[in-house]
Amino acid sequence: MGPTWDEILVNGMVLGEDGFKMSKSRSNIIAPEEIVGQYGADALRQWGAGGAAIGSDIMFNWNDVVAASRFQTKLWNIFRFVMGHLETVTGEPAPVTELIDRWLLVRLSETVAEVTAAMEGYQFDRALKAIREFAWNTLADDYVEIVKGRLYADDSSRASACSALRTTMDVLCRLLAPIIPHFAEECYHNLAARSVHAETWPDFAYADDEARRHGDLLVKTVAELRRYKHDKGMALNAPLGHVMIYASEPVDDAGDAGRALAADARWSAGTPRLEEVVSGVNFNMAIIGPTLRKQARGFMEAVQALGPELLKNPPATVTIGDEEIPVPSGSFTPKVAYRVAGEEVDVLTLGDVIVTIGHSS
Repeated sequence: MGPTWDEILVNGMVLGEDGFKMSKSRSNIIAPEEIVGQYGADALRQWGAGGAAIGSDIMFNWNDVVAASRFQTKLWNIFRFVMGHLETVTGEPAPVTELIDRWLLVRLSETVAEVTAAMEGYQFDRALKAIREFAWNTLADDYVEIVKGRLYADDSSRASACSALRTTMDVLCRLLAPIIPHFAEECYHNLAARSVHAETWPDFAYADDEARRHGDLLVKTVAELRRYKHDKGMALNAPLGHVMIYASEPVDDAGDAGRALAADARWSAGTPRLEEVVSGVNFNMAIIGPTLRKQARGFMEAVQALGPELLKNPPATVTIGDEEIPVPSGSFTPKVAYRVAGEEVDVLTLGDVIVTIGHSS
């Protein structure tokens, strides 16, 4: 007689919130019905899948269940947004042609490979982590925020985004089905009008090195420029003006960066011709005050009267009245502005990429 099984999976113990094994004697048991009643069976299944590696003890924590429920709310919001756009599409799916759409499929392909390997190794926590990172970070935070403007535009390239989203939601539902089956079933039935549990495991592969490389660059650039707007106290939908993005090779983003940033954003290969202009002086009063005392005001007036070259290369002394005063080391630094073709710009350096942001709209 052969073996009665091919593989055995051994789980660890479930611990109470006090860190001890759940038992009646410790009164630390949480009934599954209580969890399901408040947050649903799928949130409980997420907690079980993501709580610990197989074979390790898993401690129950209400916060983990709440986080699981919030992730499902995030997924539902993504799904509703996507379906709102897919419902307007008729006919055969269009080819996926635009950069960020191809980038999404590359990242989806990588996620399928990661989740498949994790599931085959019974590493359910690793599988769930990969799905969460893709859905929350890649799909919602990066892709949707960039493509949103094109989805609302009356543009032929919109069809490419819709095709990429339909494929993504189809695959994502099938990845989620073993972990949160009720949620995946509801979404997939709305998407495809059939049961996700009658589908096969996704066998999706998509390779596009240029889309991966240029898409990563686009995502990083848009994120940094959104941070720039936040730091400047600007609303994210406020007009940003003229933006030039200088990279080592040309990037065709179908206008997505400009729409995402409310800017006239253009890509250029090479480097900008920056003209450095001294626009003022920053004084270090922690040095000037104690060192010069009553002469501080006269010293600062004398420094402000210096020409741009002397501000960048300070003299050893300055004249206050008829007296030569030594310039304390570190007492001031020039304020430097930049211009490109006569236009004053802010400059961001993102690795090998240089971004200039014009001050005039």
